[in-house]
Amino acid sequence: MAVHPHRIVYPGQWPQPNHNAPRRAARFAFSVLCLIIATQHLSHANDAFVRPLPTDSQPKPVWGHRDGLRIGLHPTPGPAGLIRVYAPYLDQQYPRVVNFISIEPSVEGLRGRGQSELEMSQYRPGERGLVFWASNQRTSNRPPGTLASGIVDEADDVLRLFIHTEPFRNGAHPIIECLFRKTRPYEIEFRIHVANDSAEMTFCTLSATMGNFGLLRRIHLKQNQVVAAKDLWGEEALDRLGFLPWRSWPAADLARTEDGRFWVQLSTDLPNPSRVNYDPHVAPNWRYVGHKATHYWRAESTAKPLAAVNGRKTYWMSQSPIPGGIAFENFELRMPFSRGQRLWFGVLPDEPKQNESSDDNLPSED
Repeated sequence: MAVHPHRIVYPGQWPQPNHNAPRRAARFAFSVLCLIIATQHLSHANDAFVRPLPTDSQPKPVWGHRDGLRIGLHPTPGPAGLIRVYAPYLDQQYPRVVNFISIEPSVEGLRGRGQSELEMSQYRPGERGLVFWASNQRTSNRPPGTLASGIVDEADDVLRLFIHTEPFRNGAHPIIECLFRKTRPYEIEFRIHVANDSAEMTFCTLSATMGNFGLLRRIHLKQNQVVAAKDLWGEEALDRLGFLPWRSWPAADLARTEDGRFWVQLSTDLPNPSRVNYDPHVAPNWRYVGHKATHYWRAESTAKPLAAVNGRKTYWMSQSPIPGGIAFENFELRMPFSRGQRLWFGVLPDEPKQNESSDDNLPSED
């Protein structure tokens, strides 16, 4: 029997057995077991999401579902001033973008609205497109030196981050909170906040800007009503950027989910958009690849949204014709702004949902 090195032991006297040792060992084993369980849960939650981590050798500004919808920021390929939307489950490999989202706020007393893609940057003088960056908290004044990882809520299996932008020319300064819920792999939730130095915003529209890529030509309204792009425009003149005029529908014309949320879908009229014949002058980035999909916006049941689309006959910044004729380009829900306003953008594989009261992909109010 070993003798304690700091204890005097007289002849015939030996250390007494430690009766607490088994109890301590049991407590230690229990602690280790709890740690293993917690680690497995954390790993399980983190495995559901893609995000830049300090251990990554070449981290990219990309966040989202590992097996679903993701977003990215500049300098990933594409214009500055836009949120990239990726859908790898459609067999579209990174950095292929399925859509972009522009931030377009209006302010009290001024006409028009800002456009994050087209405004001149103050942070990159002489260049077009506002600077976006991500953080783990709502407050962030300048782009950080490292990429934000986002925060995973292990209890709810939610990845959360905040997208910041330099101030707009009209004085608006929105902050976009992004939430990815593990149970909704084809969807992202946006919550719109306001920086302390922002002008008073009347609207803050998030516009999906690339419907032409998916050859989206059908808008789905209430009672399964479908309106085709070819029926919305005649021989109307294009604007200076090649767009056909906006067309819109009030809240009364929009479909609703079972819990009352407004829900508008765009879909293609083609069985397989990846197999169409393109004009030889169409750039590779405009040629659709992968499985077809339906894009949608949703808004809260208490909102008063106006659904709006415009269209194009040729691809952006080109004279190359869109195969099959006019397709939608910008797609948005316009709502009077309120702090913390929520809306959802999603890209569903395959066909649009026909029955607005029984869609398992759409969450109830939470």
